[in-house]
Amino acid sequence: MNKDLKKLIINCGIFSIPIVMWILTLFVVDPFNYFSDNKVIDEQTKLQSARKLNSLLYNTIAFKNNPTPNIIIGDSRIKRLPIKEIKNITGDEYFILHSNAAKLNEIIDLFWLCNDFTKLENVLLGVNFNLYNEYAYANRVQEVKEINTNPLLYIFNGSVLEITSKIIFNHITDLGFPNISRNIMLKKAMDGKSTLDKQAWWNFNINTVAKNQYSKYKYPKELKDRLQDVSIYCLKNNIKLTLLNVPHHKDYRKRIIDFQLEEEEAIFKNDIKKIGNVIDYDYENSITECKKCFTDPVHTNDSINLIMAKEIFRDSLVIGKKL
Repeated sequence: MNKDLKKLIINCGIFSIPIVMWILTLFVVDPFNYFSDNKVIDEQTKLQSARKLNSLLYNTIAFKNNPTPNIIIGDSRIKRLPIKEIKNITGDEYFILHSNAAKLNEIIDLFWLCNDFTKLENVLLGVNFNLYNEYAYANRVQEVKEINTNPLLYIFNGSVLEITSKIIFNHITDLGFPNISRNIMLKKAMDGKSTLDKQAWWNFNINTVAKNQYSKYKYPKELKDRLQDVSIYCLKNNIKLTLLNVPHHKDYRKRIIDFQLEEEEAIFKNDIKKIGNVIDYDYENSITECKKCFTDPVHTNDSINLIMAKEIFRDSLVIGKKL
């Protein structure tokens, strides 16, 4: 054998060792359960790490692994709907596919992605006025779609690398240095949590987040057309489509007035009622008037989420209303 060729083969073999080791490690840890639902790493660890870092990737893989014909899609505002209570009411399994800060175009993308995985029967989409804006746009679903069809993209994905490394490090320190490990986990538990108290966080949402969402607005004709496409498809394929407009506290709703968007919100509600069955909680009512009903101006607490689930899935609206 030519010496140069032999050297090349040896060098390639040496170079490939770390890659092979990484792939084998990833098969064992598999933080997003891409390859299998293995029990080497407990699911709670994955929930607290992988889903926290990249909820979109984690939840889409979870749905792909165990698809259901009944699905709820939206952002963080719908993720706390009580899934067990919904099953008790309907007798059916539902899956909540949420992504933090999901935009409406991504919610629509997720509908089509889920439709590729299984035959859908009941679909609930979280759709609020602050998403119905041409400037409210993100494009993360395409990457997730590509990862779901190409294992190499998963193996070398940044989120996967980060979480796998952290899980391994935690297990090593937990075995040899339990006190250090507990300190690390405590620090991670605090990471990502606001250091502001509830009122300061409330004010930040009102003064900063709402301003970012409402200060720049353009009518989203493309989003309207894409929602209409979803509606037409659901009608043709006997899929029950429901749009949910979750409540915002009156302090947040006032920002619509501050930015003179009352007419635009009315157009939004008129548009979506032509799309499908709409259940509206985002108007002046006993929930939007109640500060204790919210953890922040746009996220309702568990008690309110339970009330909404019972009203929606029992089809017995009291506070919510159909448009």
